[in-house]
Amino acid sequence: MSAYRTWEMSQRQWSTKVKPASSGFTLLEVIVAIAVLSIGLMGVAMLIGATLANGTKAKYMSMANVLASEKLDDLNKLASNDPNIVCTSVCGALSGSTCAAGSIYCDTVTVNEASGADYETETEMAGTPPTATTTTIVHTSAGCVGTPAVCGVATPAGGGSTFTRSWQITYSPTVTSSAGAVTVTNARRITVLVTLNNQSATNPVSFQMSMVRP
Repeated sequence: MSAYRTWEMSQRQWSTKVKPASSGFTLLEVIVAIAVLSIGLMGVAMLIGATLANGTKAKYMSMANVLASEKLDDLNKLASNDPNIVCTSVCGALSGSTCAAGSIYCDTVTVNEASGADYETETEMAGTPPTATTTTIVHTSAGCVGTPAVCGVATPAGGGSTFTRSWQITYSPTVTSSAGAVTVTNARRITVLVTLNNQSATNPVSFQMSMVRP
């Protein structure tokens, strides 16, 4: 047998032992790719959820800020001898999301965005002699402020976002200044706490504001 023939036969034997290169992906590669993609999609979903939750909380915090400012402004307009702010020690309590029955230091505000009106149910001292009276006032988008009958809107039947406002009045309060603790004699410190009702425990909405007046 010639040397060329021997070489040709060895080449054929070697070529039959060489396996062709595989095409496509193995099952392990597919599983790893799916796992990596799933982790990435989960991260995106969590980011979107957190962004939406933060945006919703920011909206409610803004509403609570307005409601606290509104209540402080209303109380600041009252005369010093008005039954709603007459206090010789500490009156009222920051009660969170529940008003005590007949309390004159707490009310609820229901914001009904669907109808474009804000419904406010509040308890205040009124009449002679002063007694606790509960009334519902509506603020419409047309600018009317009064009872539902006066403004020509229906009485609220639930729905919307309900906030509880509670406030505490402290007579002759002690305040902190650059000079240290100072007692403001014969003045009143009014602190208002606004809390969103039926809220998520993991993302609560609560806002507090104070002022000092004569």
